[in-house]
Amino acid sequence: MAFVQYIYTSILMTELSARNAFDTSAMSTKICEQFGITGRVFANRQKALAITEGPEEIVTKYFQSVQQDPLAQSVLLLVNRPIPVREFTDYSVWLNLGQDFEFSKSVRKLTAASLRTAWPSNLSAKVRIMADAYLDPEMLAA
Repeated sequence: MAFVQYIYTSILMTELSARNAFDTSAMSTKICEQFGITGRVFANRQKALAITEGPEEIVTKYFQSVQQDPLAQSVLLLVNRPIPVREFTDYSVWLNLGQDFEFSKSVRKLTAASLRTAWPSNLSAKVRIMADAYLDPEMLAA
């Protein structure tokens, strides 16, 4: 089975409430787990960097559904590449909501400190470079 990895950014038309951002992220993790998609999403209430991987047909359909989301103002595919093996063993969303919030196992708090624990040990240079370029201080603020 051929695996692919998509790396993309998205920007919503408006900033979500903390509750809505968490609920949307929790729904995303359930869908990705159900369809065998692994990866990470790093987001605040309005923008995100996503790394999704898995069988090509499934990841492509998932990405197309993100593109068609009526709340999305912009979705930009940065990388679409075949990968011999997955870099991630699971799928999780890391959120900076700008306030205290009760997170879960699959939807976690994003800070500069927590970012280190989000990455697998086998992370490729391509993913690391993309993430370093995108995850600026605004995304990682505590």
